[in-house]
Amino acid sequence: MSTPAFLLYKGYELHPLVFPRRFNRFDGHSRYAEGYDIAVRICRPASIASSPASRVFRLNQPHAFSDLGVARRAARQQGKDIIDGKVSGASIVDM
Repeated sequence: MSTPAFLLYKGYELHPLVFPRRFNRFDGHSRYAEGYDIAVRICRPASIASSPASRVFRLNQPHAFSDLGVARRAARQQGKDIIDGKVSGASIVDM
């Protein structure tokens, strides 16, 4: 049994977006060695990505997540917090 790529929360789909952190360093180390950054796409069910009923919020953080699973859970939690109105400057009111 597979896990769905999104979570349904209070009538919105939460799609965690996890990607390797980009580095501007040229010292030869693997850019994947230090972890992942996250964002979350929040949308109404069955809306397309370019629709006004879909929005992407990126979490700006000083440190990367070292584990992919932890990063996915953090992205989902950020989406829940945005929907619940706990994140200043992030709103889904007009979706």
